[in-house]
Amino acid sequence: MIPFGQILQRLRNEKRWSQSKLAEKLGLSASQVANYEMGRRLPSLQILIDMARILGVSTDYLLGVENETKQILDVSDLTSEEISSVSSVIDCFRKYHQK
Repeated sequence: MIPFGQILQRLRNEKRWSQSKLAEKLGLSASQVANYEMGRRLPSLQILIDMARILGVSTDYLLGVENETKQILDVSDLTSEEISSVSSVIDCFRKYHQK
């Protein structure tokens, strides 16, 4: 299993963000992010959830439980009708590719 800090660092680097940039997005200091990446500290549950949302992965992936990165779609700014439409398109896509 890959340590949490290495996963966090890789995801941050994939976005081409500095530790300071990720820290700013999380409302933390750069030294806190460095401590997480070096394995000296672990984030609280809320910070872990925020990290996953900001980095676009599941908390399971961030913790090393999942092997495959899954794309997380942020629908928080969509109406319920728009969310329903997106869900329908995804369902159609899945059905089409199962054939």
